[in-house]
Amino acid sequence: MQNVEKSLFVAINSKYSHTNLAVRYLQKILECCDIPSAFHEYTINQPVRDILSSIEKENPSVLMFSVYLWNIDYVLKISQAYKLLHPEAVIIAGGPEVSFDSEEFLEKNPQFSAIIKGEGEDILPKVLKQEQISGVYSANSFVDMDKLPFPYDRLEKLCDRVLYYESSRGCPFGCAYCLSSADTMVRYRSLPLVFEDLQKFLDAGSMQVKFVDRTFNLNFERAYAIWEYLIEHDNGHTSFQMEIGGDLTTEKALKLLKKARVGLFQFEIGIQSTCEKTLNSVARKTDLVRLKENVRVIKGYKNIHQHLDLIAGLPYESFERFKQSFNEVFAMEPEMLQLGFLKLLRGSTLFKQRKSLQLIYSPFAPYEILSTPSISFEQLSRLKKVEDMTETYYNSGRFSKELEYILTLNPDPFDIFLSLGERLPKRPLSKYEFYDHLYAYAESLGADREKLSWLMRLDLCLHEPLRKLPENCSLGALPDYKKERLPKTRKADIFYDLFPKNILDAQNRDSALTAVSFNYSSKDPQGHAKMEFI
Repeated sequence: MQNVEKSLFVAINSKYSHTNLAVRYLQKILECCDIPSAFHEYTINQPVRDILSSIEKENPSVLMFSVYLWNIDYVLKISQAYKLLHPEAVIIAGGPEVSFDSEEFLEKNPQFSAIIKGEGEDILPKVLKQEQISGVYSANSFVDMDKLPFPYDRLEKLCDRVLYYESSRGCPFGCAYCLSSADTMVRYRSLPLVFEDLQKFLDAGSMQVKFVDRTFNLNFERAYAIWEYLIEHDNGHTSFQMEIGGDLTTEKALKLLKKARVGLFQFEIGIQSTCEKTLNSVARKTDLVRLKENVRVIKGYKNIHQHLDLIAGLPYESFERFKQSFNEVFAMEPEMLQLGFLKLLRGSTLFKQRKSLQLIYSPFAPYEILSTPSISFEQLSRLKKVEDMTETYYNSGRFSKELEYILTLNPDPFDIFLSLGERLPKRPLSKYEFYDHLYAYAESLGADREKLSWLMRLDLCLHEPLRKLPENCSLGALPDYKKERLPKTRKADIFYDLFPKNILDAQNRDSALTAVSFNYSSKDPQGHAKMEFI
């Protein structure tokens, strides 16, 4: 048996707030098999040398990496260096980035002794008990999800982290761009165990729990039961994020979701495109009419954050056709609109079809699309500007009142974000300069300057107490009676200011100033403080 007295799992996350579910499951499984191990978590924002130094202090004889798109470069550098320092060490890799073309990966990276393909919970303990560890080890069967231990210890120490949880594995859909299409057998953890797990998060007051189930509401009765449990046992603090099929939400589920506390649920809905030919080419079957209606109904509840996704660079979607997809999804008024770019993942159907579809992509992680017969590299580069400006001006929620007004001057949201991106100075902007940049663009459309200044002030107040104003916000000095009109408060989460009534309510023609309170302890799904007239 290999000396595993010092076995270490290494997880390199994309952000500090993230946690790695895989290494926790595997470490727990080894513990059940009386195989000692530990795990360390790092981020891609840490220097490689610092991570290596931390690992070196542990001096593990077996080093195991969880490998993904975002950390492959770090893993290669760290593993090479560690092997030079410890030629006798056994280094093992697992995860989606090494599960396809595994033999080729081992040939190119001889510092690795072995690759674990598939679900490692059953196979890893057997591998570590061998005298010699070498080659590719594949899981020949699926793990019984009811036998998986709860992956987290001492939840109170992870109160500021995003915790990942899975109640199912596998996906029956064969979306050509997704690795989940390689695992079409759906397996579920029994509901009593799921409820027991979720209660642990609730009791610990965890910040956010993200289900990694590929389509959470695939089984609508099961999804309903989990939603119902979380609504009934809500602790008033923890939020739960699920990736759902927007067209699969039933009328019964919609009625239930109306009861949820504001912020209890966040839904991620992958629309990807509204072009039928494109969706058919990637085997993405979606009832867009029903999806739009479900999104509209939930939007009306004002209690659930909806995150809608688009993918640029899919087959047969041109620049102009993507613009149409963007505007159609924007019209659904999601709290977040994520514009992503196609990545040709090894093991996906599109990767296998890349030559016949003439898809040109970067050979380096994350293997992003560079051009297709329908869209050029230059056009994709312009879409990057739309992505950046959508993230800054829409997804942040910090410019919502100004954007509402600007959309009355230019009703084409794609054109607004593209214009903002192409006008952006080629240097980093401060927080307040982004307000000025938006102001200048609105001014070019003939915006009412005074109204725009008030809306800018309102956007700022909805997110934070006023301490400073952008250069173009000329309302720094309000009437002398302001201090007399506004209530006195010592609460850090309450701020008072004066606004014209017709700025706060488009139907109100009264321009007289009125006192308004902003309560930052009570926010809507867009992050806006609760606003009340005094």
